Amino acid sequence: MNYRELPGGYRYAGTMDFTRNKKQIVALLKVAVALTVIPFVVGVAVSFLRPQVMASVRDWRMWLWMALMLITYIPLHELTHGAVMFALSGVPPTYGFKLPYAWAGSTVWFDRRSHVITALAPVVVWGVVLQALLFALPEKWFWPLWIAQISNLSGSAGDIYCAWALLRMDGDLLIQDTGVRMRIMKRQPTEDSSR
Repeated sequence: MNYRELPGGYRYAGTMDFTRNKKQIVALLKVAVALTVIPFVVGVAVSFLRPQVMASVRDWRMWLWMALMLITYIPLHELTHGAVMFALSGVPPTYGFKLPYAWAGSTVWFDRRSHVITALAPVVVWGVVLQALLFALPEKWFWPLWIAQISNLSGSAGDIYCAWALLRMDGDLLIQDTGVRMRIMKRQPTEDSSR
């Protein structure tokens, strides 16, 4: 269940802050690098196996499409977060952008399940859309779409890291994600439940 105000019985359990916490920043960078390098290597392998894919790299129009897709992807990613936040809470999200981050945030306290769904929605939704386009369009579209897919994965590194960390935590959690900082509260056992 999601709440507009923090209910009683919850205590501070942690913070995720990719702007100040050096350990979390390093972990995020490692995830982002892996989610960039691995699919890039796969893309290069595909290019060597299919000559038409490699030929498209020499077409300046494909580079223009690639740039357009990357510029368009960032707001679409954040709008997807925001749409899910709104659907789960009824509270309009806030949006922001400050290099190197763009974000969607909310003052709502989301339960773990809702927050994980919100965090992973863009990588899943846009991953499926981009993969469907890769299968549907001619091979010359491979690199613009594949770079957008790499951006989808690496741009979701923080979301994937947060979802993974929350799924590893025990207890009844509520999470408030304002976009650049995430506060995690854990339900404390009542006297009756401890007996």
